[in-house]
Amino acid sequence: MIGARGFLLLIGLAPCVSACRETPQAKAAQVHEVEATRKQELARRLALADANPTKPVPVAEWIMPPELREISGLALTTRGTVLTHDDNVGRVYEIDPKTGILLKGFSLEGGVRGDFEAITIAGTDVYLLRSNGKIYKFKEGADASQVPYSVYDTGLGKQCEFESMAYEADSSRLVLACKKFLDKKAPKEVLIFHVPLPLGDPSAITSLQVPIKNVIGSNKWTNFHPSDINIDPITKNYVIVASKEKGLIVVTPDGEVVRSEPLPGDHRQAEGVAITQDGLLLVSDEANVKPPAITLYRWRR
Repeated sequence: MIGARGFLLLIGLAPCVSACRETPQAKAAQVHEVEATRKQELARRLALADANPTKPVPVAEWIMPPELREISGLALTTRGTVLTHDDNVGRVYEIDPKTGILLKGFSLEGGVRGDFEAITIAGTDVYLLRSNGKIYKFKEGADASQVPYSVYDTGLGKQCEFESMAYEADSSRLVLACKKFLDKKAPKEVLIFHVPLPLGDPSAITSLQVPIKNVIGSNKWTNFHPSDINIDPITKNYVIVASKEKGLIVVTPDGEVVRSEPLPGDHRQAEGVAITQDGLLLVSDEANVKPPAITLYRWRR
């Protein structure tokens, strides 16, 4: 285990770092104590948030270690943890979102470099997306390991720059949202692509166009540039954040916008989003004036 590197900024819990001069048993006991304390405090803060549902405030803010200064997408595991990744190299990290503890890190074989922008999980397969639409498929690895991978080019990089991807289990497909159109004459809209699994047939890729006026709603945005997408496990709606607009929208799989609002809190560079089964909104931010972090809110459905 790498160690408990994050901490709850809101209450200033001291982190337990792996460099501590202690026996493995003492380190394990310290990590267990930190876990218990943070979970207890998180439960208290969630209860306060539930008692005041009209005011969306952070219930925790986990500061990430330096190696995650360019933290990007988030993907929930069946264990209740999240996988995230570096922006410039194919390296994946596992974090406990309830405690902020960094559990492990592993890499794609050979130290692959590239503009990696999103991550998702489908069954036992993990997928990393580059901004040019190339998808890397691999299995989750142990701490400090390197894992083999395969690469699939969607061909969509000719149309869009991407930063978001999610797995839609009900339809067995990957969902990608276009961040930036490469054709300057392209209409203003949120363009969502559906890439069927297993990967392999580009002609099977379909798209969904969401009119920008529906996306903007009453907000003062002039456009919307998705920086990550995830799927609410209860409603199955798409939850999309945009770092540039500091905004969040919720869209049905049919393209109806059911929510359009500013991101809660102070997010300098929101690059990842996830919704947990038990109603937590997770937002990850790259380092930008403030250190990299994962912030938790109570999610209102």
